[in-house]
Amino acid sequence: MKKVILFLVFSVVVSGSLFAQKNADKKLQKRTDAYIARVESKITLSKEEKEKLIVLKNEHTKSSFQITSEHKGTPELKVKRKESNMQFSKSLTEAFGKKRAKEIKKASKRKKKANK
Repeated sequence: MKKVILFLVFSVVVSGSLFAQKNADKKLQKRTDAYIARVESKITLSKEEKEKLIVLKNEHTKSSFQITSEHKGTPELKVKRKESNMQFSKSLTEAFGKKRAKEIKKASKRKKKANK
């Protein structure tokens, strides 16, 4: 009887972790797609540029999720996010060159909503 109960508990834990992983993957994909769409709405990317940008943005977003989960509610959160953003900018510059990276960063900016 104990083995059956332990097996059921283990099964619930495993299925719960798989479900959480699927949600994280969906969230990652959604954020990356939104970023790429925002950039492509303002500038034209070649197929190679788009592929590189997707890889870089996925890595950046995973890093952001990890930083948030590890440092949530601590003063280090802002510092770690800033470091991650600086690393992403460096990666863009290395992958695309200074001028093109600057264009991509500018195109990725969200429009600010007017306060009413």
